[in-house]
Amino acid sequence: MAGAGVRWCASGGLAVNGAMESPWSVRRPVGELRPGDHAWLAFGDADERCHVLGSFVARGLAGADKVIVLRGPGGAEPPGVGGRVTLLALDEIEPERLAATLEAEISAAVDAGYRGVRVAADLTWTLGRGNGLRLLLECERQIDRAVGASTAAIAICQVDRGCGAAALDALADAHAVTVTADPAFEDSVLRIDRTFRPVGLAVGGQLDAARHAVFSEALTSTMARANGDPVHLDLAGLEFIDLGALTMLADAAARCRGPVVLDRMPARLRAIIEVVGWDALPGLRLGTPESGR
Repeated sequence: MAGAGVRWCASGGLAVNGAMESPWSVRRPVGELRPGDHAWLAFGDADERCHVLGSFVARGLAGADKVIVLRGPGGAEPPGVGGRVTLLALDEIEPERLAATLEAEISAAVDAGYRGVRVAADLTWTLGRGNGLRLLLECERQIDRAVGASTAAIAICQVDRGCGAAALDALADAHAVTVTADPAFEDSVLRIDRTFRPVGLAVGGQLDAARHAVFSEALTSTMARANGDPVHLDLAGLEFIDLGALTMLADAAARCRGPVVLDRMPARLRAIIEVVGWDALPGLRLGTPESGR
């Protein structure tokens, strides 16, 4: 299910928040990354970065992985950093030596008995240099060389989404995997994904009475995260919703400090809401129509 900000393009690739993904790349939740994956994350804000990277690092530290953090000058540590972490200053390593440095760290970790190695690289700083894009892509080539050859390492390269279209397109071409946040909830019937820009949820599948509790929990958490800003619900993948869940939406709109915006609703659901007049409820808005994908 495609979340908010994701659309198919005529060229055959994916556009994710304005950046083109190569048609041969895959989107993979952070919890499903596997050894050999060299993934990238274009984060929109600190919340998105912390959510994805925090999960990546925490999973490693909760298991038996070594964590290697590659950061630029003044770079922040990822959330959850504790023991078993090596911090490397990228600006102090010659770009052409980065692969060799990483390979040595990975080999040492394996020899020390770690189950795997997780590499978190913050590369936004490279674009502030005079040869920024060239430096960024050289770092990517070196990381790919070290991680791609390993049966133990996984890497996520992060960049601020505001870095510009040229850098985003180049990064998309340099990675076979685009990492996403893990679903807020998923079973064989319903999937709920957390979205960041805009703040909200993408809901797909069937929302029935047995799943009211998980939907209510996700909705309440999202309203708190929005902190008064609009909460957007992307309903393009929704196949069924019962009356109880619709009532929960109306109640949430009444409680929420900002409006609850229903985006990309299937036409049949939009018609029901308009017929019963819920589109006129205070705090509930009909947003981007289904055709606006």
